Amino acid sequence: MNLNEKINKIIENLNNKEFKTVINSCEKIIDAKIENTIIYNLCGKAYQNLALYEKSIPRFEKSIELNKNNYFALNNLAISLKALEKYQLSEKNYKKCIKIKPDYLTGYINFANLKEYLNEFEEAINLYSSALRLSTGKTEAYIFSKLSRLYLAIGEIKRAREFALKCLKKYPTETNYYELFSEMIDLNKDKQFFIDMENLYHNQNLTKSEIINLAFPLGQGYDKLKNYKKAFSFFKKGNELKKSQINFNIDDLLTLTESIKKTFLDLDHKKIKKNKSKKKIIFICGMPRSGTTLIEQIISSHFEVEPTGENNVLSPFINKNYLKKYNLDKEKIHNDIFSAENLFQDYVFNSFDELKYTSKVFSDKSIQNFLWIGFIKFFFPNSKIVVTERNSRDVCLSIFKNNFIHGFMNWAYDQKDIANFYNIYLDLINFWKKNYDDIYTIKYETLIDNSEQEIKNLINFCGLDWDPNCLNHHKNKFGIKTASITQARKPIYKSSKNLYENYAEYLEEMFDLLKK
Repeated sequence: MNLNEKINKIIENLNNKEFKTVINSCEKIIDAKIENTIIYNLCGKAYQNLALYEKSIPRFEKSIELNKNNYFALNNLAISLKALEKYQLSEKNYKKCIKIKPDYLTGYINFANLKEYLNEFEEAINLYSSALRLSTGKTEAYIFSKLSRLYLAIGEIKRAREFALKCLKKYPTETNYYELFSEMIDLNKDKQFFIDMENLYHNQNLTKSEIINLAFPLGQGYDKLKNYKKAFSFFKKGNELKKSQINFNIDDLLTLTESIKKTFLDLDHKKIKKNKSKKKIIFICGMPRSGTTLIEQIISSHFEVEPTGENNVLSPFINKNYLKKYNLDKEKIHNDIFSAENLFQDYVFNSFDELKYTSKVFSDKSIQNFLWIGFIKFFFPNSKIVVTERNSRDVCLSIFKNNFIHGFMNWAYDQKDIANFYNIYLDLINFWKKNYDDIYTIKYETLIDNSEQEIKNLINFCGLDWDPNCLNHHKNKFGIKTASITQARKPIYKSSKNLYENYAEYLEEMFDLLKK
């Protein structure tokens, strides 16, 4: 078998997802001192598909060394670098890739995905727009949906609607495009769309995932129409089907929170002096749907503050260094707390550098922050912690009404699971408040009733001079990726209080279990 035949066989193995076979075949050829740019690229691709990114990189680099115009290898190298959080090097290789091959659609899409991940939404839009000129069919619809979400994230609703409608026009039975458009629906203008969506929902040939895609937006539509009985029927169906697709055990969370409390009990952060960075993070902690997005919009409207959204930087470090099967390594954590070094803080700010954050004050509303308040107090001594509170029934109702993307939200599709999660959350928050007296609590309902004074108090706690822009948070152009995407673009409104009353008769199981 000559080299070309071997390459064709390796490509066949790769397409069949026989990655270990690909690696063995490529490494044998490499060991035989045969230097071929395609072989090195295929070998790297197989490592990459097994999430062995560190091993893939030297293979891609060698492929490029052998052929500096190998845009496939440049694209693949950029993917691995992104996976390893080397975002600036990833960007550098994407630029080389599309410079060599200006019509390489995959390169544009992957580069745009990187920019979207980095919250550089305008640049992502430009790259997707370039890709659009090269695309057809399903790829074109994918780009339409991406552009719609990006315009929605930055508050350009008209443009977002335009691209969502293009998706629906091209693929009128694709349920995920109905779900997308529902995020910007105007029930006065879009009556036919709503009718079409419900008609599609009753199609007997839909899969579970397709029904889920339609059930939640239909529920939200009927919620807006104040037909709460029908809205609940759709939410109930969506939640039942979503729960059937996931695996969640509340005991795992309980094990983790008990381990957290044992680890940080009786540790006095005021007596332990870790080196402080000149940079400061304002951590916004709270239940999902409790107002964390709104609070970040307010704080990040301040001229000194750079928002990072749900960057999820803390969790990977903790998972890698301190966590094993829902139990913290208490001894290692205590050793690191009393160490002169502060590797955790260094890691986070190095990550911020990679993400190209340039301020000295940041906001962070990552969804798991409430678990890590003890780590924050010791390893980020210059930080501020804000905890959001909202009527527990409104919080849990709002969770029940949403289909989440984040895997951490796998508890959100069952009344009992939601209530139990909330109770465990509340218990841990009370533990933090008992141990640390410098945690600031802001109540959603109080903020709504007395916005200006509450915002001024909040900004003062954050150690910032007053900036009147914080009263115009709805004009903040920072991209929002969460389920609060449309609400946070509006001025503060009072109609979001006590919404649970509309569903009290349907959610008795959940509401009766809540401790607060």
